[in-house]
Amino acid sequence: MSGSSRGAGNHVLLLRAVNVGPHNRLAMKDLSNLLVDLGHGDVKTYLNSGNATFSSSRRSTQKLATEVEDGLRERLGLDVRACVRKAADIQNALEELPDLDGYIVVNVLFDRPAPEALKRCLDTDWSPETVLGNDQVLYLAYSPAGLHSGKVTNAKLEKLLGVGCTARTPATLRKLLT
Repeated sequence: MSGSSRGAGNHVLLLRAVNVGPHNRLAMKDLSNLLVDLGHGDVKTYLNSGNATFSSSRRSTQKLATEVEDGLRERLGLDVRACVRKAADIQNALEELPDLDGYIVVNVLFDRPAPEALKRCLDTDWSPETVLGNDQVLYLAYSPAGLHSGKVTNAKLEKLLGVGCTARTPATLRKLLT
């Protein structure tokens, strides 16, 4: 696509709730074009789920996310949340992945929750699911037996933490970093 900027960091973009059902439909070509038009290089999309990587000379991940959200709303009429993280932060989250049984997802938090909200979340008994993590990511393990109690949902986590989040499997995050 476009060449990278010198000294630019690699970033990972995760959009929340695109191409799930009939709402928030987004062609990855449109996402790629938006990122290039915003001045980013080395743009690559992954799957049809609002995952992308790019390089940018800009450093504030929060400003980059806001820029993407604004672009999606203005150009494509989509009102979806965007989370931008440095690739090194995603790599760190994967390296810190606890050894859990069951189906594992990594919930990337859009902002840092208040310490007391995070403590409340981590102290909650989510059985049979397990929730571990920090102020950047939550690691969720759904029952190895394939049972999902419905206790742990993004909506419940967002309400409890007071911040947005989006879930990806470790395999998806690893693929984004390759």
